Amino acid sequence: MNTQVYAQFGEAQERTAEGRAAALYSSLIADLSQLNFADADDRRAFPPTLHSIFARHGLFGLTTPGEHGGLALPLQEAIDIISATASFDVSAASTLVIHNFLALPCIEAAPHIPEQKHIIWGATRGDLCAFALTEPGAGSAPRHIEASALMHEDRVRISGRKIWIGLADWARWIVCFARASGPDAKGRLVGVLVDRQAPGLKVTHEHRTLGLRGIIQNTLEFQDVEVPRAYVLSRDQDGWGAAASSMNRGRIGVAAMGLGSLERAIQVAASYANHRRLGKLRMIENSYIEQLFGQMVLRREVVKAMLVASCRLVSAQGAPNVHLASATKVLSSEWCGLVADQCVQLLGGRGYDEGTPLAKIYRDARILRIFEGPTEALLSHLGRCLLSKATRDEIADLFRSVGAASVHAAAIEELSALNETDGAVLIYAGWLTTLGLAQAVMSAGFSASDCAAAAADLVSSELATLRTRAPARQSFEGRNRASRTLTTFLQDAACSIRSPVLTDDYLKLVQYV
Repeated sequence: MNTQVYAQFGEAQERTAEGRAAALYSSLIADLSQLNFADADDRRAFPPTLHSIFARHGLFGLTTPGEHGGLALPLQEAIDIISATASFDVSAASTLVIHNFLALPCIEAAPHIPEQKHIIWGATRGDLCAFALTEPGAGSAPRHIEASALMHEDRVRISGRKIWIGLADWARWIVCFARASGPDAKGRLVGVLVDRQAPGLKVTHEHRTLGLRGIIQNTLEFQDVEVPRAYVLSRDQDGWGAAASSMNRGRIGVAAMGLGSLERAIQVAASYANHRRLGKLRMIENSYIEQLFGQMVLRREVVKAMLVASCRLVSAQGAPNVHLASATKVLSSEWCGLVADQCVQLLGGRGYDEGTPLAKIYRDARILRIFEGPTEALLSHLGRCLLSKATRDEIADLFRSVGAASVHAAAIEELSALNETDGAVLIYAGWLTTLGLAQAVMSAGFSASDCAAAAADLVSSELATLRTRAPARQSFEGRNRASRTLTTFLQDAACSIRSPVLTDDYLKLVQYV
């Protein structure tokens, strides 16, 4: 980092507390407006000055305490910054989420590591931090992580492979999660802070993704990478708690990215519809399109309220509520994808053209339904928590905290006759929980908008539609019908397509996944 950036950062830190967030927001928007993110997307690299802009504004320490060099913003203000950044570029916002919400909190929670203050101080000034959890055979599921951390008395030796690690090749520090081995290790998950330049740590592949093209994502090979044992972030405790806490904050960050993308898509489509004429009327005066835009804006209002509720619970409890964070992330990412698709359709061929922002938004929005837990995994988790006796009280307490105990009771009664081990039932229960929480949040006054009542009606309508698709108990024959249908298709396709599925490109991919 050059001395000019450090000086500029110092000037930013000297702002008075009064109006700091508003001034920061306005200044950041002005700077981001000058950057060409479309060209950056084509080059698969950020605009050269983006890193220095983030550093100058102190955005690499959004919620980090002031004594460690951070801005110490409340979570809601940090979320607003991320959402605003996502309205320009999801890749740029993703950088802030990975660094501030996933990796850096793990380091901040480990005061025992050598030179912790120095590491955090550098991180707030632009020494990027990456979060290495995902593996080829495990995804982000902790039970299936195979990377090993052989624990010696004074050092740790890490071996394994991590994939789709955002910022990895740009990072100064990598928070790596591995399975502990050795005497008394008990196979627990540990988080270890690794210097990117550590011998044996290699970047072997850069993933060329559908969207999110500005940010680098890598495969990392840990080949007997040795670090001092003092850099084990979780010490003798299971490291999954630290990973889960970061991922919950990450889900709130992903929801904020979805909100920013959704808002920009509506803005672009409405601007077009305001000028495009259909016969004697402008497109925006068409009653169908008018109603469509109305629904988009209401979805935006619900997502905003869910984020406000999530941030207030963090302020009250000191940590994200895992269930509300998951529901917020599901709703934001799914509705962002829906709105982006609708906006592309409204623009017709122009929406499909890379010359307009919507094609980029459409591609970038797709990852939000996968990041920090795919929608289906989060819905299954929410459904299982709602139905399981071991966790049912946690969900009940959350509904009570937003004044919706009756909504929870109704969901439990509705699901009582269904098989709680059935995958379709779990997904359905997860949607009941997600939309039920959204309905409760809208009724509890987390939105001060004039359209809050209409947004609550939209959620009620979504719940009613969901209930028309409620799963029923299936016979053994019914459960096997889908399997037979797929088998028949594959047999037919083998005869009609007459080309191998495993292409050379696919085989090249297999070595990394």
